Amino acid sequence: MTRTAAGLVAALLACTGCRCNRHQPATAQPGSSAATSASPAPSSGVEDAGSADPWPELKWYGWVKDSSRSVPEPVDTVMRRFARSLPGYSGFPAELDSWAEWLRLLPLAAPGTPVRNFRGETVVPGDDEHLAAVVAIDIGTQDIQQSADVILRLHGEWRWFRDDLRMLYLSDTRLELPLGKWLAGERLVAAGGLPKWVPEAAPQPKLDHAAFREYLDSVFAWSDARALLGESVALPPEGLEPGAFFLAQGPPAEVLVVLDVATSPAGERAMLLAQALNPTESIHVIRPSRDASWFPVRTDQPVRVPRARPFAWKDLRRMKRRWSPPEVPCVGSLCPKTAPSSR
Repeated sequence: MTRTAAGLVAALLACTGCRCNRHQPATAQPGSSAATSASPAPSSGVEDAGSADPWPELKWYGWVKDSSRSVPEPVDTVMRRFARSLPGYSGFPAELDSWAEWLRLLPLAAPGTPVRNFRGETVVPGDDEHLAAVVAIDIGTQDIQQSADVILRLHGEWRWFRDDLRMLYLSDTRLELPLGKWLAGERLVAAGGLPKWVPEAAPQPKLDHAAFREYLDSVFAWSDARALLGESVALPPEGLEPGAFFLAQGPPAEVLVVLDVATSPAGERAMLLAQALNPTESIHVIRPSRDASWFPVRTDQPVRVPRARPFAWKDLRRMKRRWSPPEVPCVGSLCPKTAPSSR
């Protein structure tokens, strides 16, 4: 099922002056900053009529209920806070439960939340003119989830939401880092300065989110911009879509994530951007100025954002599509001599 741009606009209009349960924050109370600072929430699909849960999509984000990590309190979503901040533009078509929709419904911390680093120190104050919102997601207490890992974190969490246990990423040496090996009890260790899988734990028939986060941290520890290049493909500017990202290889490597794209009737485009710089800091939505949340798409010039060097359009990329195994396993001479890569 595909939600068209017209459908998105209709959903936004339908929410005007009414309570849209599907994306109403569960914690917001009348008179609170969460209740007064965000517009009524647009629907992202079929309404759960009579549902006792005012924010069912919060379950999509495994870290929210993961008590092993410290997570900012979520109060609303990317779509709720920003969808109507660009009058006259229509949204990018997105399938239900897709990567694009998952990004649009990312939970956000309360307005005024500052960007903090992994030590808990404030990096960007909550009232900074270029800070639009902080994503309500953990970052850990070590300098592991750096800028280039942000797209891997979001992409991995989306695949976790999709129950995709065939997840696989790459190390900086192009060693494959499949979740399946982690499930089998293997762990990454340094061997001569290079990563190596060794059996260290009992196989896990079922993985909870806390263990999944440990797997992701091991990916971040051994991945870099070169690995991210191997996990993604170049995207022409005309192919700009939610979930695309700009990769500046550095050093240091930096990533700029495209959370959403909107188009005006005249064909002008705008994009909603998120980033986290080095060392590890909160993933946050940025804005060009206090009066604008969306960046105009101007492919004839670099993308200039706060606190980072300009990003070139030639650095626009998207993650590779997932590899799917054949429905019928190979038999005997039909099997390839070398197993196919999981990319």
